Amino acid sequence: MHLQRETARRTASFVFRIWWEEGDSGPVWRGWTQHAASGDSCYFQTVAELLRFVERHAGNLGLRSEDWGA
Repeated sequence: MHLQRETARRTASFVFRIWWEEGDSGPVWRGWTQHAASGDSCYFQTVAELLRFVERHAGNLGLRSEDWGA
């Protein structure tokens, strides 16, 4: 039974790169991610932007974007 649940689970792989840049009012974080299977990639500045990209490829994560500053 446990194996059936594991094989039915949908998975997706991503590569993430996150760094800090100096902004006008202090450091700002930036990022880049790539969906491994499709090669689709995007740059992002907020967690909400990152989550939207991930959800396009992995499906709804059950998180509300307002919880992440969108």
